[in-house]
Amino acid sequence: MPEVSVIMPVYNEKENFLKESIESILNQSFSDFEFLIVNDGSDEKTSAILENYAKSDRRITIINNDSNLGLTKSLNISLKKAQGKFIARMDSDDISLSDRLEKQLPFLQKNNLDLIGANCDIIDENGNILKEKRISPPYNMKKNLLRGNFFTHATLFGQKKVFDELYDENFKRAQDYEFLLRILGKGYSLGYMPDSILKYRLHQKAISSASAKEQEWFALKARVLAIKNYGYNFVYTSYILRALLSFIIPYKLKCFIIYKLNR
Repeated sequence: MPEVSVIMPVYNEKENFLKESIESILNQSFSDFEFLIVNDGSDEKTSAILENYAKSDRRITIINNDSNLGLTKSLNISLKKAQGKFIARMDSDDISLSDRLEKQLPFLQKNNLDLIGANCDIIDENGNILKEKRISPPYNMKKNLLRGNFFTHATLFGQKKVFDELYDENFKRAQDYEFLLRILGKGYSLGYMPDSILKYRLHQKAISSASAKEQEWFALKARVLAIKNYGYNFVYTSYILRALLSFIIPYKLKCFIIYKLNR
């Protein structure tokens, strides 16, 4: 039985992004892992790439969805099949640093935590660093998480029992935010590792005003559920009002305010 299960859904990813992502896991300095890749109804080209990698490395298991089910359901499918004591998230366009797993596992155990996130470098389509994301671990995790999701989804690493809670399949977007708020509300311990362990790729395919507004809507819904069902202090309701105000502001106007007026 492997120590770690790395889970990664894939849907028609750009070839070079996908290869870089897969190889960044296969080349980890920590090798006791299984790599569960969910092929979420991808085209023949993507499917062939995945199958070729699976033939070359026995740690890879391809799980084929009959149709495109989306990220949330694909994550849950892989979690139900995972056999490792610990789970590591990965996205098909990101790059894990070679010592990622070697660093995350002892950090989690040493600090007696259930789930951790970590810092990362944000890169463009060509791999150039756009920004170094550096967050200091917050003193009040509940308060700061309700204010906004500072975790990068693909950096999550935690005990299998936490991920057995599964993602809420009612959340097409912000599923990671709802998951984090829920497990923290249930009493699991969350931590944040200051090391940068991932290159998070930002590219045009992932950016649109429609998806951004949808993301905001589901994040707003997650906050409401957290206060309603998971024991978050009602005083934090102001964060919901601020999120609602942000949602109401047109996306293009918000971009103008953030990127033009702050120059």
